[in-house]
Amino acid sequence: MPATPPIPEALTQLAQAVEQTAGLEVTCTRDCEVLSEELKAFDGRYPISVSTLRRFFNLIPKQGNFSKTTLNTLARYVGHPSFRAWEARAQRSSGTDTLPLSPALTASRTNALQRSSSATNWTPKEAHLQVEQFIDRFSDPQHFHLTTREFEAMKGAVFSMYERGTFDMALWLRFAEHEHLLRFVVEQFPPLDFMASFGQGMMTSFLRVAKTPSDLQYGQDVITSGQIAQDVAWSNHRHPLPFVDALKPGIHPLVQARSLGILLLAGQEGVVPQKDLDETRQLILAGLERETELWPRWANQNCYFAFNLADWAILSKDADIADAVAKNIEAFQSQQDWYNRDSAMDAILNLRQIWNWIVLDRREDAAMLAQQLDWANIHTMETRTLSLWFHAALWVLGLADKDASLANIRHHASLTKYHGFERRILHLVQRHLPAD
Repeated sequence: MPATPPIPEALTQLAQAVEQTAGLEVTCTRDCEVLSEELKAFDGRYPISVSTLRRFFNLIPKQGNFSKTTLNTLARYVGHPSFRAWEARAQRSSGTDTLPLSPALTASRTNALQRSSSATNWTPKEAHLQVEQFIDRFSDPQHFHLTTREFEAMKGAVFSMYERGTFDMALWLRFAEHEHLLRFVVEQFPPLDFMASFGQGMMTSFLRVAKTPSDLQYGQDVITSGQIAQDVAWSNHRHPLPFVDALKPGIHPLVQARSLGILLLAGQEGVVPQKDLDETRQLILAGLERETELWPRWANQNCYFAFNLADWAILSKDADIADAVAKNIEAFQSQQDWYNRDSAMDAILNLRQIWNWIVLDRREDAAMLAQQLDWANIHTMETRTLSLWFHAALWVLGLADKDASLANIRHHASLTKYHGFERRILHLVQRHLPAD
């Protein structure tokens, strides 16, 4: 029995959703070429040809129905597991303004979503209201499909709270009532600068709803990272050290990188046997060499494995791994699409690279990169922690006064209470200061 043709209205709404997610209105063949490349980057397993996109957006006559693969790919691109799920959602939401990416937003919501995600643009009251509205709007997991603008608005509100060093616990308890929202916030906006304060409670809440080995590993490792940062003795950690015996394509490279980085530092500091340290190093080097083979393309779009290993390699004083990380970052940045580059991600990668060059005795390269960084305008979930690295690099490279650098390092260590990172980074500074 042939499949039932899609409801035309659902296809029209899906086309609108794809345009809004891509951030462009598809009106010509060139738009279809750009969108085809965007879909390849999203998931290279299911590419859609330019000619198919031209037919889908009615630029040329449609001949027959679209394949299930095409419709599933477009539905996944806008946040649904399949076209069937999209179509069912469209039917349930017909005549309302709750359909994902619907243009029928109220004026006040549209204005709110167009706000910049920069935390400095949000007052505490505005951020609190935005989060309240987010919870109200998406409390039903069946309706949890964000537009790009909604994601950016939520990001701005959360960053605003993080930068002020607070997350209203009453508001957090509202999040915790909804497992899908709790998971969303902790996974998308981990409180990396705040594990000495409200971040600990957030990650503990996450672990209570974690179901998969990957989720458990992620939650436990963020907590362990926070304890290392705070200089908690290895023997007093709340969770055992991660166990990694293989690189697994089914677990996000960012999660595995953090686990391996923790083990690398533990080995360097004599907490794990030499044999285990050697095996950890072999896995890390294999992952850096075979990153694009091991994980699907979507998992490599931001150089996650090298990105999350870089600081652990430097803290562990492992020049071989620092060299491999540096090569991965160079390769990634040389292949990036300039149109879609993220300035904050670029800045963090450059900061990582500065320290790779310091460790590898490429001081001129490090100094040139450091002078280009506009660090004061970078807002991320770990700005304070990263600032420890930034001011330490300026000191090592002679680009800032020693007393000013030390004062900045101590200031950010005081804000985060990350005195374990402070101690280790200052040791690196002494190690790499040029001889008088």
